[in-house]
Amino acid sequence: MKNLSGILFFCLIALCSCKEQAITPQPATMPTSEASARQGIEGNKSGGQTLPQPTIIQQVYVPANDLFAHTRCRAWRITWPTYPAGTSPNQIPTMFSVSTGTPYSFNYLNNTSATTTYKTDFNLYHNNTLASVYDMWSQLTHVVGNTSMLEQTWFNKSEYTAAQMETWVKGRPSNFETFWEHTVATTTEIENYKQGDLFQFRLVKQNRYGGIRIVSMTPRIIEVYLAEPNI
Repeated sequence: MKNLSGILFFCLIALCSCKEQAITPQPATMPTSEASARQGIEGNKSGGQTLPQPTIIQQVYVPANDLFAHTRCRAWRITWPTYPAGTSPNQIPTMFSVSTGTPYSFNYLNNTSATTTYKTDFNLYHNNTLASVYDMWSQLTHVVGNTSMLEQTWFNKSEYTAAQMETWVKGRPSNFETFWEHTVATTTEIENYKQGDLFQFRLVKQNRYGGIRIVSMTPRIIEVYLAEPNI
């Protein structure tokens, strides 16, 4: 791995160090049958070939202080490969599911059971935009007429710093909810994000809160943080 300067919140990195510790990226975890189906669908849609998938580092943080350990934080660092010019945006994994920790392409979701679309939460990659699955009706077949089955995600540009959000991820995940009420300009879509941007989000139906960090645009690296009960 290359030397980095404090860009990864959830890898076990010392605050006084400027070198990222060695952590092996792991592929998104999917059941074998689902992975095979995904590869088959993507291959059929791209002339028999599949695109390389993003690599994902997954971590779970439980606060060391027992007073705050009732809430943990799941965190993902997603790194997309650099796709060739002319790659169909429909083939690039972009719709993220917090339940599986997996990004799915529009092609895959439109050619599998609607229940898979219902399990996704928001767009991460497509058009440099964060968007609730609720609003992806022009890309996703199973959204139209089924909004009651879908999660609705609210986003905002965070007014907190990267250092503050890092402390939430590692030691106070409940702060993603505590400080949500102090944020402004919530929306179901944020366009034209750029490197270094920090966002907070709320999953309405699941009543979950979290954050998103745009680590890099080239290559595309995005971190997602989700606070949840530690059970």
